[in-house]
Amino acid sequence: MNVKLKTLAALIMVSALSIPAVASGNKCAAGPKDKWMSKDVITQSLTSQGYKVKKIEKEDGCYEAYVKKDGKKYEIYLNPITGAVVKTEEK
Repeated sequence: MNVKLKTLAALIMVSALSIPAVASGNKCAAGPKDKWMSKDVITQSLTSQGYKVKKIEKEDGCYEAYVKKDGKKYEIYLNPITGAVVKTEEK
């Protein structure tokens, strides 16, 4: 199994467990940019969970994903190193 596939699998597992949880505040501890997951990996993980990804931006040390699922729009904030969801807002 190559490194990208292992990273994607780990991200999916972490995200699947943390998407339902809504955390308060920004818990992204941005580290070195070379340790950040790529936007493509984040997009693949969210897409595999049924989200339609509109855009992903860097915001306050987090990835901020603008997504849609089941007719609802969300902003999902993810730790850029671990891929863990730190906050979800329904829009």
